[in-house]
Amino acid sequence: MDQQAPQTMEQSGQPSLPRQKKSSGFARVRLGSRRTRESLRVDLAVTEHEMACTVTLAGESVIVGNWHSSVEVDGEIPEPTSPWKEVCQFADREAHHREYERKLAPGIRQQRQITVCPIDGFVLFAETFLSPKQRDWVYNLRFSVSEDVELRTARETHEILVSGAGVKGLILPLAFPEWKQGFNQGSITIIDNEIRMGYRITGRRFFFPVFLALWRVEHKLATAEDGENQPDGLPEFTWRHLTVSECLRKVTNEEAVGYRIQIGDRQWVLYRSLTPPANRAVLGKNLISESLLGRFKLDGTISPLVEVELDDEKESD
Repeated sequence: MDQQAPQTMEQSGQPSLPRQKKSSGFARVRLGSRRTRESLRVDLAVTEHEMACTVTLAGESVIVGNWHSSVEVDGEIPEPTSPWKEVCQFADREAHHREYERKLAPGIRQQRQITVCPIDGFVLFAETFLSPKQRDWVYNLRFSVSEDVELRTARETHEILVSGAGVKGLILPLAFPEWKQGFNQGSITIIDNEIRMGYRITGRRFFFPVFLALWRVEHKLATAEDGENQPDGLPEFTWRHLTVSECLRKVTNEEAVGYRIQIGDRQWVLYRSLTPPANRAVLGKNLISESLLGRFKLDGTISPLVEVELDDEKESD
């Protein structure tokens, strides 16, 4: 009898961690499926103080270059006091997730997360800033797209439309409301294929997530009926800020935030706690975790894609 080759974790149906290479403070990570070039994936390079990423779908690069952000705190720019350090990783067939953290002076923690969901067709980028006292924050985010990708902003709403040779997509700045009218805390500009987002807020903590949905031109996330009234045949989409409650009290945005995202007939929920663990509820779901990214099922319940528990020892506020 011929001897069978041993199965890899992916072949056996068990969760497998993305490949990671480290040397002299440098790490290169691939998030997403490695089975086919048709899949959505992210190649991430991390050094002590820089991150660069390439987001690819069906062999076409969309996001390229450095993930660059800066923050002004009470009128001054804080300097890093530690390098980027990986603090969380998770991977299975539906989601590949990484989190990184570093410290800024004086006493500020900066966290970044990236989650790739190849089956659902999206990438979530997010940054968190945590301070022990109230501050005035001015946050700026910049990232670039490939020269072959066209970007367009909407006139009345905050989404960015993405169009490539074989790829279309949406960039949703979830910290902003969907509609521009009456909102004066942030801005979005596009200069030479570079996306620039600005955000101003007062508080001890804030969370800034960006939701990137991509699909091949011949494979839409919605039916023709769904997209017939949308520009370029895009599926209908929306996002909303959710109420998070704790002991019948509505919590503030510096305690926890929640978002609901819909593209075509698919919907997701994102929750992030910015304080130590607490029994909270969002959309009727009780949570004691640090964060939750989940998909709505047909019966209205939430199927978690990634759920991260908060480490009490890391919380120093």
